[in-house]
Amino acid sequence: MQKAKRIEWLSIVRGLNILLVVIAHAQLIDVSTGKPFPVLDAFNTYLVPLRMPLFIFCSGGLLFLSRINKQWDVKSLYMDKLQRIVCPFLFFVVFYYLLKIAMNSFVKTKVSYSLQDFLLSFAIYTDHPSVHLWFLAVLMWFMLLYPLFRWLCLSSRRMIAFLIFCIAIYFVDWQMAPERNYFFLFTLNDYLVYFFAGIFFFRYRIYDYMSSWWVTVVCVTLYAITHATHLWFLCSLSGILAVIGIGRQIARFCPGMFSSFREYIYQIYLISLIFQGFVELIVWKRLFYCPELMVFFYVLNILVGIYIPVIISKVVERTPYRWLHLALGLKKKTVERVS
Repeated sequence: MQKAKRIEWLSIVRGLNILLVVIAHAQLIDVSTGKPFPVLDAFNTYLVPLRMPLFIFCSGGLLFLSRINKQWDVKSLYMDKLQRIVCPFLFFVVFYYLLKIAMNSFVKTKVSYSLQDFLLSFAIYTDHPSVHLWFLAVLMWFMLLYPLFRWLCLSSRRMIAFLIFCIAIYFVDWQMAPERNYFFLFTLNDYLVYFFAGIFFFRYRIYDYMSSWWVTVVCVTLYAITHATHLWFLCSLSGILAVIGIGRQIARFCPGMFSSFREYIYQIYLISLIFQGFVELIVWKRLFYCPELMVFFYVLNILVGIYIPVIISKVVERTPYRWLHLALGLKKKTVERVS
């Protein structure tokens, strides 16, 4: 067997991915119009088809590399994800609900004081304090399919057939779906294709064909074309491949890029909004509003969203309180490997 090696480019891709997610949340309002600054809004809009599809694609790929490929049994996988997904989800639904109640006079979306609204925050995410935790609900649905994914990986025919199935249901329009999308159930078809594509991509080592710079250029060009023509599915796929190509190129000359935060991607996703919201709603809007300094506060918003969660995570790692480790989804550091 070939000696295992660290996938530096995957760490770079994931680091770039969380940076794009944080950038998406760095919204500064132009007080004179009540809307985001046009240049920031345009940049954010351009990256919408890429960010979360890539996040979910990487999650599928990591499931294959760290669990399926290592032949984890179903019980162990479920117990692991109960701790890594369900515990942080429950903790942060409560935390964000209480935080928004405390900050009701500052936040853009007010929270109602009712037990029903609180309970709905666990199941309905749109227009609730738990809005960005939809990703954890979607991820848990996919983890429940672990036995299916293990079975599919035993046969190329099954893998191809299921990939075609995922693509087909992606285009299903759930017009008859209930008004309330409990646990994001009626949106799973939008993301299953990316999750399984991640499994497929790493199962067959398609990344071996992504080492040439010209492949990256082609993928970047396709992203621009499909974005301009509103072919969103192809846009997301070409964007994912473009970022992987970029990650592979960067790994050649700067393998440590994003090393200051890429080990805490999950924690950044969970808690960056707290501090980005503080910069946007308090520091920028109420204390130091100055359109000429928009770029400075935009960068500050991004840096705060990245590095304060990292600092908090490192502090929590040093504490003996296991419940805090579970709440933040922290685990013993492992090296991403491919055999």
